[in-house]
Amino acid sequence: MQILLVILISYLLGSIPSAYILGRLFYKEDVRKKGSGNVGTLNFLRVTQSKILAVVVLTLDAAKGYAALWGTVKYAGPSYLLLSSIAVILGHIFPVWLNWRGGRGLATLAGIFIFLKPVLVIGWWLIFGVLYLLLRKYVIAGMVALFIINLLTGFLYPKEIFLILSANSVIVYLKYISRIKQELNDHK
Repeated sequence: MQILLVILISYLLGSIPSAYILGRLFYKEDVRKKGSGNVGTLNFLRVTQSKILAVVVLTLDAAKGYAALWGTVKYAGPSYLLLSSIAVILGHIFPVWLNWRGGRGLATLAGIFIFLKPVLVIGWWLIFGVLYLLLRKYVIAGMVALFIINLLTGFLYPKEIFLILSANSVIVYLKYISRIKQELNDHK
């Protein structure tokens, strides 16, 4: 019973659509109907042009990942972290409240990283920054940086942390496949 409760609460927490709520609240806009249609930070920024509120969306989405894992450890124990983390990511990507159309999960994944090993987020940003300067392709730079961080995690941290981060990274990668293809095709 406890495992089902952890999964359900984590999923519902992940399903809270920050970009959609703030878009409606402050701009009377449905971010799903403009830009890429994605319910995430970048599309929110494109649609609203508000850098301040985009940072709020990013923070709220990361907080979902962090809060799900924090609550899991506090009330159920660390043995449920993998399931909780997958549930919160899937909740963000497939929110029940928005007919299963959410974001891509990168900000929520960042919250998971912050909970487990905050230094990994700093490492990701540094690697992303260098790759972006070299490639000028933010999606490819971000996904390659995520791959490198996962690789480093496999060598530097316990296998449980590697498993949680890599499993959730695979889910995020799958959501980014079309964007990666788009950036690669834009280069041609």
